[in-house]
Amino acid sequence: MIELGKSHSIIQQMERLGVKILGISESHWKGSGKKLIQDTTFYYSGSPESDGVNYHGVAIAVDKTINNNVKHFLPLSNRVCLLQLNAQGRHINIIQAYAPTMDKDDEEVEEFYRDIAAAMRLTKSIDVTIVLGDFNAKVGEGSQTEVMGCFGLGERNERGDRLLLFCQENKMILTNTLYKQPKRRLYTWISPQDKPERIIRNQIDYIMINQRYRNTVKSAKTYPGAYIGSDHSILIADVQIKLKKLVQPKSRTQIDVRKLQDLSVKGTVFQELNENLDTISMQHDAGQVEENWLTIKSALLGPCNKHLKRTKAKREKDWMTEQILRLMEVRQELRDRNADKTKLKELNNKIRYECRQAKEQWLKEKCEEIEHLQTLHDAHNMHKKIRELTGSKKQTTHYLLNECGDIIVETDKQVKLWEKYIEQLFDDDRVNVEDIETPTGPEILKDEISYVINNMKKRKAAGPDEMPGDVLQLIEEKHLDKLAHLFNQVYTSGILPVDWLKSTFITLPKKQNAKKCEDHRTISLMSHVLKVLLKVIHKRINKKLEENISETQFGFRNGFGTREALFAYNVLAQRCLDVNKNVYVCFIDYNKAFDKVRHNRLINILKEENIDTRDIQIIKNLYFNQTAEISVNSEISKELKIKRGVRQGCVLSPLLFNVYSERIMAEALEEEVGGIVINGTHINNLRYADDTVLLAENMEDLQGMLNKVIRISEEYGLTLNTKKTKCMIVTKRNNPPEQLIAGGDIIEQVGAYTYLGTRVNSSAEYLPEIKIRIEKARAAFVNMRSLLSARDLGLETKTRLLKCYIFPILLYGVEAWTLNKECEKRLQAFEMWTYRRILRIPWTDRVTNVEVLRRMGKQVEILEEVKKRKLTYLGHIMRGPKYKILHLIIQGKIVGKRSVGRRRISWLRNLRDWFSCSSQDLFKAAINKVRLTLMVANLRHGDGT
Repeated sequence: MIELGKSHSIIQQMERLGVKILGISESHWKGSGKKLIQDTTFYYSGSPESDGVNYHGVAIAVDKTINNNVKHFLPLSNRVCLLQLNAQGRHINIIQAYAPTMDKDDEEVEEFYRDIAAAMRLTKSIDVTIVLGDFNAKVGEGSQTEVMGCFGLGERNERGDRLLLFCQENKMILTNTLYKQPKRRLYTWISPQDKPERIIRNQIDYIMINQRYRNTVKSAKTYPGAYIGSDHSILIADVQIKLKKLVQPKSRTQIDVRKLQDLSVKGTVFQELNENLDTISMQHDAGQVEENWLTIKSALLGPCNKHLKRTKAKREKDWMTEQILRLMEVRQELRDRNADKTKLKELNNKIRYECRQAKEQWLKEKCEEIEHLQTLHDAHNMHKKIRELTGSKKQTTHYLLNECGDIIVETDKQVKLWEKYIEQLFDDDRVNVEDIETPTGPEILKDEISYVINNMKKRKAAGPDEMPGDVLQLIEEKHLDKLAHLFNQVYTSGILPVDWLKSTFITLPKKQNAKKCEDHRTISLMSHVLKVLLKVIHKRINKKLEENISETQFGFRNGFGTREALFAYNVLAQRCLDVNKNVYVCFIDYNKAFDKVRHNRLINILKEENIDTRDIQIIKNLYFNQTAEISVNSEISKELKIKRGVRQGCVLSPLLFNVYSERIMAEALEEEVGGIVINGTHINNLRYADDTVLLAENMEDLQGMLNKVIRISEEYGLTLNTKKTKCMIVTKRNNPPEQLIAGGDIIEQVGAYTYLGTRVNSSAEYLPEIKIRIEKARAAFVNMRSLLSARDLGLETKTRLLKCYIFPILLYGVEAWTLNKECEKRLQAFEMWTYRRILRIPWTDRVTNVEVLRRMGKQVEILEEVKKRKLTYLGHIMRGPKYKILHLIIQGKIVGKRSVGRRRISWLRNLRDWFSCSSQDLFKAAINKVRLTLMVANLRHGDGT
């Protein structure tokens, strides 16, 4: 199926032969999902995207006339998949299979049949179940039983016995052995050794149906004359079953904000929307919040429902041309006339050539579109077009596993499973918190609302109220008074409209092939109008709450991020090793930390902070009255009460979680004297949101800290995941392993750990991480090679794509890197590798790097970029008063004794060597922005002074 034109040839044969469903073995498509080609939908299941090979693979092609009847698709493996259709009073189950060839061992064959058995368990006895595919088995002829007819072909082999055993166990019958046919209508495969004087043709493909529906099959035979470019012949069974008439469900949100890109449509909506707001009157009674909200909602949604209705998008034409399709028809006509094989071969070659030309022309046009969008500075649509051409969707699982490990396919059952999971996850015996008697807080100003709305991101999904955020930006300034009136009613009364208390959970897989509910992350879609109010509140309370958050928390804080956390950890570990001090590290992993926050404790913590009580009251009423529904395959669950956790997707959640986790760490470690001592300061933890690292100088101190953190965390509702929590000893020596215990479980001691997306190790070396980053960047380049190696895309655009999509993957965490000569060589080699692929220079050509750079019109830049970013980052942290802990880590004194001999390369030594100056000179230059800029500018000339 990966051959150009193969899928179109199959579609053509389906139309010619009147086939509505076609099973395909050995498709070679990686991943799983569905593809729409012309008007035919291909459901496929192959090897995982991460695998380097694309062997095997199965697919089912479904004609557009019955595709609406498809209920479920289940990719079980790269050899078995299940498609379920709605029929009258029952389901039709299509199981497509591809058995191991004769050279594979029996264990692989048994694994294949176990996959089919798993699919069979999902069917019901009342259903019509059809199993079809290449079974690489011969059942032979002349032996009529309840599972086969007497019109097979050849002699039975061991694989044939195994197939018949499967049929007996599942009460299936082989349909293409039931009817007397000429032998040319029985064989399904032609051997490569087949010759006119020695015919070798076998029956190894079968279509089976459960015995109770045997009479629905009217015929089953092969069509050896149908050309599909395979050594197998098409096997067709005529099965007559009535399908169920279905009405396609409408999605909840019918508003398409993309239509606002049309200025005439935008102008019409703008005018009508503001005319509506001009005519409405607001109620002033505090108890009429709901009425005022519904009035504003109606005024805003009316023009949207009228002018922004979602219409079916036109499907872009693919690269296939009418000329090629006509050549395929001619090829079939030649086959029908038994034309000379030489003519057929010539025509096949011509079709392949035309397919390549058509695909290249299509790609050229797409590249021109990308070039045009770049000249228009339309970054959004340019990157969207790039993703369409190069972005492969992540492999998705179309089923869930329940607690017993049973496969759940039906959407209604998946909804029930999700409801049960959400109820358990967010259930809590919380105690209600008393309302605040003396509310304080200034009224919400129109300017605050205007600022938030003008800075909202576009094209964000709407919440349960179906109000797009883009529509709020069409409100005229004078009409924001009405929104301000509503917000102040809510703010002073603490009463929130019902729509604002609802949220819709969408589920996103945390990893490939996520099969359980806990393997997913729930994101809350909520009202955009509520988001505006919460952003106003966030702006008011953020600075006050951040004052009490520790310097060791790098997550969800302005000016802090993963690079600060990685820098702190790596430089601290290096400096400890410089003075022969071991670092005992525990990487803590919490169980669903964001979902376990206790609301009553959170509100009580906020009451102790210096923020207005009305802000607290809004947060309290929102969290204590919120409900959620889960969206699963466009089906919505019942409303569920959310009794704990912060909402992932809410603007307040990161700040609230930081406040909550800060209280835990403060209580657990406030009297702790362990940790790494720098200039008399104890650094015993580094945090990025819920990713917590405990640091100590010995295992005893680390055990004591961990015990306290576990105890206090449990009081606040957070529990450790002892399977994912790891410990590591950063040392120069091969010390014997030491035990760290959490809740009776021994924490695994590791030599390397993935921390915030980078691989840190017990020797604090950076070469392993550099190798990983290079391979990740190489994989991204290969994924985009259709564009980066395209002949018709300009070199400037390719270079921009390289900098935008490939180099950021390579340079993630670069500010914390410490490079030796080997690291530098590997980075430069990878850079030249990308340039050679862009220029399409084969490895056999003896082209020097100097010539490659001349053709690219540039100098090597990766290493220069590393130097620039490390130096710039030094200036950034040294000039920033908020980075006191980083100043301490890089400049402070750690008590210890250096080893005799040459010192290890350190983070700071990299800069000293690159710019030929002392540490003191670097620190002086770092706080002088002008001098630092000159040093960066002089990098290319080899003079960093």
